[in-house]
Amino acid sequence: MAKRSKSKNLLKDDATYKASNSSEQDDADSDLEARETSPSMDNDAGDKEAKTDKKLTSKRRKVDISCTSSEHSRALEVVVSNEDLLTEILFLVPVKPLLNFKCVSKHWQSLITDSKFASNHSRRNPSSSLISGIYFYHKPSELNSVSLHGHLSLPTLAFLDPVRKGSESRVVDSCNGLMLFSNGRGVDYIVCNPTTQKHIALPEPGRSTTYRYVGGEFGAYLAFDPLKSPYYKVLLIAHCSSDKERSAYYRIHIYSSKSASWKEIHAKAPDGGSYYRRVFWNGAIHWMNHDNVHIRFDVDTENLTGTVMPKVPNILAEEKTRFFGECGGSLLLIQTREYIFLRFRILEMEKDCCRWIVKYRVNMMPIYSVYHQGYSREFNVLCCANGSNGKDLVLVLATAGKVMAYNLNLKSVKVLLDLQCGSYQSYYNSYLCTYRFIESLTPV
Repeated sequence: MAKRSKSKNLLKDDATYKASNSSEQDDADSDLEARETSPSMDNDAGDKEAKTDKKLTSKRRKVDISCTSSEHSRALEVVVSNEDLLTEILFLVPVKPLLNFKCVSKHWQSLITDSKFASNHSRRNPSSSLISGIYFYHKPSELNSVSLHGHLSLPTLAFLDPVRKGSESRVVDSCNGLMLFSNGRGVDYIVCNPTTQKHIALPEPGRSTTYRYVGGEFGAYLAFDPLKSPYYKVLLIAHCSSDKERSAYYRIHIYSSKSASWKEIHAKAPDGGSYYRRVFWNGAIHWMNHDNVHIRFDVDTENLTGTVMPKVPNILAEEKTRFFGECGGSLLLIQTREYIFLRFRILEMEKDCCRWIVKYRVNMMPIYSVYHQGYSREFNVLCCANGSNGKDLVLVLATAGKVMAYNLNLKSVKVLLDLQCGSYQSYYNSYLCTYRFIESLTPV
């Protein structure tokens, strides 16, 4: 029985072996037949191998991506947990994205809305000093705006509607991202930040102060330099005369956001009357009088000085002045001898405030030949601004119902706004009041 069983197993193994060999032989024959009948089989095999390699590579990439994602998560955790590192990164982010970042967490909101962070952001972010656009009064009560450098539009000032009092409420000054509103009575002022949509109503300066806009003798001014301090000041300056003193003097009320209070001082005025154009620059309010005396009131020391300008270059009378203001850290003066504003010079004040230097001589005839529209040879300078690169000088001009940007370095013109007006002369003088908009995180 054992022999029979053993024989059966041997026969079974032999049969299995033969079947296996027969199967292998059949496969080999089939492969040979396939090669003979289909010469491209080798290529198909190569394609299969390539596809297999591709799948393996894809899997490896997925593993790599997973590892990279994990590394990014760890890096993000390190940044978020390190406040100093996070702050350094946020300093480089433009203002608009930062406002959205406040929604990330209460910690981020507290960090971004801090006044010290806002001041440091102004220092560290080059784009924070660029003028994004201007607001201007096209008609006595019609506030318009125009944007620069590709900004779609400027913020509306509708957030002030609940605190504005009647049609006499209007913008009276702007400075480095903040704007000053008057409610028309001369003692009711509002400081706001259009970017953050925040505002504060200032207390009244006192019963002895009753200011009116008369003959350009009065001005309300913002003094704010975020590179030096997170605090701002509001100055009310009036040119007065005294029978007792038999001389002219300036009565100046100063509001400090640091102390949240007003103070009043008097300063003797140089002879000759004064320009109504005043501007905050380099820590002081600057203007000139009709005797070519450059006057400046230092906001911190509260000291008023007057310096007679050298005769070269000759500074023309006030009616020859088309612009007096700050641009890119420089104090600029634009004057022309012509009745028609086509050729003019741009002067820049030296840092020591001792003299003006001629920076540009400009001929607007090529621009006039394109945009004159047959009835206006007059241009009004609304604003001087730096180009998007932070270097070129751009004049924002109004002429023939249009607002345009003229790049003096590139000699290029871009129409920014079409006001669709029938007569340029009818609204020419209203353009003298323009207010710059700079994106800012500064709290008020």
